[in-house]
Amino acid sequence: MSVNIVDHQYQDVAAGTGSLPFIISPGAEYLLTSFFLQVNNINNRIEIKATIGWEAQLLLLTIVPKLLFRIRRGGTAAPAPIIYQTTDSAFIGTRDEGPWVSLDFTTAFQHTEMATAALVGTFQQYALTVEHIGQNSVTITGPVHLDGTVYL
Repeated sequence: MSVNIVDHQYQDVAAGTGSLPFIISPGAEYLLTSFFLQVNNINNRIEIKATIGWEAQLLLLTIVPKLLFRIRRGGTAAPAPIIYQTTDSAFIGTRDEGPWVSLDFTTAFQHTEMATAALVGTFQQYALTVEHIGQNSVTITGPVHLDGTVYL
C-alpha cells in the first residue's frame, strides 16, 4: 500500500525575526503560529510537528518555568478544541558557588490524528499556542516551526 501526500503546510519564524523574541507571563495563552490543511477523505491521517525555542529568566532564587504547548483545530484560541497538548519545564537553581543554569531550551513534539467525517471536505486551521503555567517569566526566542502533512 502506498502513502500519498494530500496537503503539506509549514510556518517558520526564525529567532530574532517577526514577533520574536517576546516575553510571556503566567496566565495567558499566546498564539505562536498557524496554518490551514485540506482534509478530503475519511482515511486521511494528519501529522503535525512543532519545535519551539525558549529561554528561562535567570534569577538568584530557584524557579520552575513550566510551559503548556497546545495544538488547536479550527481556530487560534478557545473555544477551538485542543487536539494535543504537552508541557515542558526546566528546573533552574543555584549552587553554593553561584548560579548554575542553562537558559536556552528547545521543545519539540509530534502529533498524529485520523480524519473524522466532520473534517472531510474542509480546510482546517491548526494553531500552535503556548501558556506559561509555572513561575516567573519566559521568553519565546525561536525559532518556532510548525509543520503539517495530510496523508492518504
